[in-house]
Amino acid sequence: MREAFDALHTNVQRKLWDMRWTELRPIQVQAIRHLLGKGGDCILSSPTASGKTEAAFLPILSAIADDPAGSVRAVYIGPLKALIDDQFRRLEELCERLEVPVHRWHGDVGDGARRRLLAAPGGVLLITPESLEAMFVRRATAMPRLFRRLAYVVVDEMHAFLGTERGAQLVCQLHRLRMRAGCDPVRIGLSATLGDAPSARGWLRPGGPAATLIEDSASETTLAIRVRGLWRRAPRAGGEREDAIEVDTSLVELARAILLAGKGNTNLIFANAKSRIEALADALVREAESMQLADAIVVHHGSLSKEMRAHAEERLRAAGPCSAVCSNTLELGIDIGQIDEVVQVSAPWSVASLVQRVGRSGRRAHARRVLRGYFVEDAADAQSVVWDGLHLEFLRAVALIELMLERFLEPPHLGRAHASTLIHQILSTLAETGGATAAVLYARVVGSGAFAAATPESFAEVLRELGRRDLIEQMGDGSLVLGDRGQDQVDHYTFYAAFHAPEELRVLHGDDVLGTLAEVPPPGEHVIFAGRRWRVDAIDMERRAVFVSPSKGGKPPAFISPPGLVHPEVHRKMRELLLGGNEPAYLDDVAKAILKSSRATAARVGYFAPSAQPFAGGLRLFLFGGTRVHKTLYLVLARAGIDVDVYDIGLEARGATENIVDTLRAFANAPDPEGLAAFADEKLEQRRFGREKFEPFLPPSLWRAVFVREELDIPSVVVMVQGITS
Repeated sequence: MREAFDALHTNVQRKLWDMRWTELRPIQVQAIRHLLGKGGDCILSSPTASGKTEAAFLPILSAIADDPAGSVRAVYIGPLKALIDDQFRRLEELCERLEVPVHRWHGDVGDGARRRLLAAPGGVLLITPESLEAMFVRRATAMPRLFRRLAYVVVDEMHAFLGTERGAQLVCQLHRLRMRAGCDPVRIGLSATLGDAPSARGWLRPGGPAATLIEDSASETTLAIRVRGLWRRAPRAGGEREDAIEVDTSLVELARAILLAGKGNTNLIFANAKSRIEALADALVREAESMQLADAIVVHHGSLSKEMRAHAEERLRAAGPCSAVCSNTLELGIDIGQIDEVVQVSAPWSVASLVQRVGRSGRRAHARRVLRGYFVEDAADAQSVVWDGLHLEFLRAVALIELMLERFLEPPHLGRAHASTLIHQILSTLAETGGATAAVLYARVVGSGAFAAATPESFAEVLRELGRRDLIEQMGDGSLVLGDRGQDQVDHYTFYAAFHAPEELRVLHGDDVLGTLAEVPPPGEHVIFAGRRWRVDAIDMERRAVFVSPSKGGKPPAFISPPGLVHPEVHRKMRELLLGGNEPAYLDDVAKAILKSSRATAARVGYFAPSAQPFAGGLRLFLFGGTRVHKTLYLVLARAGIDVDVYDIGLEARGATENIVDTLRAFANAPDPEGLAAFADEKLEQRRFGREKFEPFLPPSLWRAVFVREELDIPSVVVMVQGITS
């Protein structure tokens, strides 16, 4: 450890003394040895709050301290503007003695700060992929001067990029940056949750040497888990006021239980659905008032304005007890101070998400991480719907906890085509260069390695389709330029993001922007938003604005919130819990009763997963196969005109049992993946409302081929159907 400290620049050492550091953490020692030794790309993987940012920047700053000018020397790329701002504060403090400038660049940074960087590029730049994209489009000629001596690129929260549109965008950007500025920086990834470390090593620089993996599990702390169950109670009237709402007594009981357990602490309370976040926040505020608690209640999710989210973050960092009811926006490493406990009131979709959330607590030295779960379930009886009687969300929550304790993490879905992002990068590269031949485009975009599934033939097919749609056009010399429609796309302020963000209405109270909503009740009705109750006074569609004022009545708004992807291993664990007899020790008596009820329901219907069970209206399919299997079988049945409902672990098909079984057998005997993709394309309008932003511009044949390969699981479905229909 001493030799690692000695390897740091003298001024870096002095700064650590100023900050009263008594020792370097294990991940920091290993990173210093690597980056100031043999060097090369690396991934720093260790639990949350183990000092990964400093592990990367202590050696980086030591390497550039004596020569920080001439261009930006190190770039930090983060997935969130709030994370950029947080790390900016930390790096400014670290660079205080070094005379190394620290810059940030994103949509909320003023023109003055940008001009300072452009006038005298140097030091460290913190930026989002979207702002880097804007540089390529709007400041391409300045980029060689800005980045010609770039030595390091740090990708924070690397797991958030793996297998995603933004990840493909980022990998392509790094390749384009190398070609534009002539630099070849060392690439450093930071992550607390890598589900497939060997694959991640190759993702950081496709086609190049695999990054060195530097892991540290020694920083892990003890984990305390408690899961409490509550039986749902009937609602009670909210009073005789005109603006009163029906009160869910179970929600009141849930709020009271959370407040009593977390009283005097700083807590994060996670829920999946924003409407549930708002309803729970409202209940917590009211119960805290009735209990005369001083604990503050704040709200944090993606539909709130940056000012509202910043207020919640500042309140969490401040002294005094506070609970934030939040979505996955607080999963990532924004500095929100010391979190005592993490609370789950609904199950996340993945183990990785749960690990990120749990990692937000227990950051003090020798502190333990605390996870509390609260799940409200309906008591099952002979008349209960089978799916309700299985208590599927509760079951998924327990399965995720068990897999977390087994140290399982979902592997990222690498190797995807990212065809939508491919189009995005083609348009961006044409804007950057002003025009390029197909060969140059292929080298700059596909040559990045971000689109490994793209062949010269499929790339040419995409270009032809873009030409037909007037996104690009070919000049007399053979070069390609943006067409009128392509120029309109690039000129739009939403272009820089590779992902789709639906347009919503701004919610305003006076001059304060509270956030955005896609669905708003009409004027005169009430809504709960940002944890407070409001009356809708007016809606101005031309200005895309909703005007509200404080009210005593309200109900949670509706949000567009698609379900997450569930890995087959999660479903396998749920099945294991149903068939097993053990009761996890962290369940309270009611939670144990809920688990027992789930098992009793499974035994009553006599299912053996995977299986098909007839009922009065059709056939229930207990699959436990993961999202891709369930989606495939849904399309098989829906394409045949069968009415289907989707549940967490299976499907319910209504109609004649014989017809349903014949449909399944016919597909197993003669799978027709192309037909399923065509049905999804034409009947379900998947392309219009698809996951990715530029899907509507893809050639239909290419979109369908990608859909089959990446969204469906034909082989598993064939085997499963043969088993359940034999």
